[in-house]
Amino acid sequence: MRFSFTDDQRAFAAALRDLLNVECPPARVRQVWDEGSGHDAVLWARLAEMGVLSMTVPESAGGMGGSEVDSVLLFSELGRACVPGPVIETAAVGLPALVGAVPGIDVDSVIACRLDGSPYIAHAHVADAVLTSEGLQRAFTIVDAHGIDAGRRLFEVSGPAVEPVPGFDVELARGRGALATAAYLIGLSEAMIAMAADYARHREQFGKPIGSFQAVKHLLADALLKLEFAKAPTYRAAWSLANGEPTASRDVSMAKVFANEAAYRTSRATMQVHGGIGYTWESDLQLLMKKAWALVRAWGDTSYHRRRVAASALM
Repeated sequence: MRFSFTDDQRAFAAALRDLLNVECPPARVRQVWDEGSGHDAVLWARLAEMGVLSMTVPESAGGMGGSEVDSVLLFSELGRACVPGPVIETAAVGLPALVGAVPGIDVDSVIACRLDGSPYIAHAHVADAVLTSEGLQRAFTIVDAHGIDAGRRLFEVSGPAVEPVPGFDVELARGRGALATAAYLIGLSEAMIAMAADYARHREQFGKPIGSFQAVKHLLADALLKLEFAKAPTYRAAWSLANGEPTASRDVSMAKVFANEAAYRTSRATMQVHGGIGYTWESDLQLLMKKAWALVRAWGDTSYHRRRVAASALM
């Protein structure tokens, strides 16, 4: 199989990067965290206007009519900018499953999800509805459960019985969530490496930039290697989902395993490059690391997806 992105797909991703460079710099991410909302309504509106949130929604339902191959680079760009809010839950899972199938749900809706067995739901405080494996929950009460990532706030949710969603494929929804998370983690890893490399060029010890030291070079090179190894499985998983391949479930799990490992290794390596300052609130690196640590466990952790790959190999 020969696979490559089209010029249009790359151009859309580049345009999104330009938008996020202006609308979602680290200072804005930090401000959203400080405000405690975990969600940027202004940025959300810009993403919706651009078509990012409705990329995989059919044109007949008001979306862009794209596929997972069209959206995978976009989620990487969202990760590179550490975009807060329910972008994965809404754009990758909720809107494709609900728009056109459930009255009152349109491309402007904000969706939270509970499909991975977790007792907590991210972004429930800004959601119009919660999508569960049993169906859709529109009325609910929430209790703040906090969490390490202030751009992905967690809540306990309770409420009346859910309404069924016609034709809802739970496994497909879970696969879309795991794939989007893998792509987002790739973007986060790229941002962490770029931040650490820039720090290493300017931070001096013994009269030299620390980036000239072999140990620092090896740390970042190893992280970059893990990152590059994660890209091909993620792009393959996007193709498999988009084309309904019988191996899609396995391919998604492979992508999530590689992306999880890349993000975890990168967070440790870039933390070592920064030293103790990387943990402090003043450092932008801690915003990226906390997001990575949260998403490594979201939509299935590494052990879960390894088991799925093993089960597929033994069938």
